[in-house]
Amino acid sequence: MALDLYIPPCMRSPSHPLHPPPLNKPLRIQIEGPLVSVQKLFPEAPWHVSEIPTPFPQPAGPLLVRLGYRTIYGHEVRPNVANDVIVRDEYLG
Repeated sequence: MALDLYIPPCMRSPSHPLHPPPLNKPLRIQIEGPLVSVQKLFPEAPWHVSEIPTPFPQPAGPLLVRLGYRTIYGHEVRPNVANDVIVRDEYLG
C-alpha cells in the first residue's frame, strides 16, 4: 500500500509570509532519496537506475511532481497554466 506524502506545517508563529507559497511564485522542490521515496509512494511505478542512459523523465517523476504540487498547494496542477509544473532534473540514487 502506498504511503501519503506529508509536509509538516510552518514551525514559525505566526507563519512565514511565504507559507504556504503563493501560486504566482514558482517553487523548486527537491525530494531526497528518490528511489526510496518512489518505492513508498508509488510502489507500482518503476525507477530505473541500472539503464544507461536512463529515460527522462523517469516514469515516476511526473507522479512525484504532481503529488508534491497537490500536497503543497491543496489542488491539482492547473492545465490552463503553461508550465505549472516542470520536471527539470532527476537524481537517480
